[in-house]
Amino acid sequence: MKAISFKISLLFLAIVTTFVVFFFFKLSIERAAKKALEIDRIMTKTYPNEFCEQYALIARKNGWFPCYNCGTSDSVYLYKGEVWKYGKTCFGEQGRYPNGLPTENLEYINEFSGDEKECLLMEKEKIYNYPNLPECLKRDIVLIRPAGNKIDR
Repeated sequence: MKAISFKISLLFLAIVTTFVVFFFFKLSIERAAKKALEIDRIMTKTYPNEFCEQYALIARKNGWFPCYNCGTSDSVYLYKGEVWKYGKTCFGEQGRYPNGLPTENLEYINEFSGDEKECLLMEKEKIYNYPNLPECLKRDIVLIRPAGNKIDR
């Protein structure tokens, strides 16, 4: 009887997870699979750094910013406070950007501190869930990741 209960619980969890991934987060099947694979790789690997941070580069003021995910356009209009890029570093802002941030009018915000694995997982979650942020949903173009993230990391 316990085995049947366990199987029903697993089935329920699978149904709920599927609903959350495909309807709430609005991820395509391919992106959901890619995200799961990347998270699995992170979870199975050992990382040396104990003190890292997951950060966001945020627009300091309204304006046009470079966009690596905008199809035929090379820029996107961001409002103050909107995300341009998510990242992870174990060297702080000065170590990651010794010559300054990639473009003017960006602010470096440390959003999460932890070991390297925790920060990589947080970064993945934020990048893959970016299309569901209100700032992204209001745009005419669909961005699958923040404008400053060339790839999903």
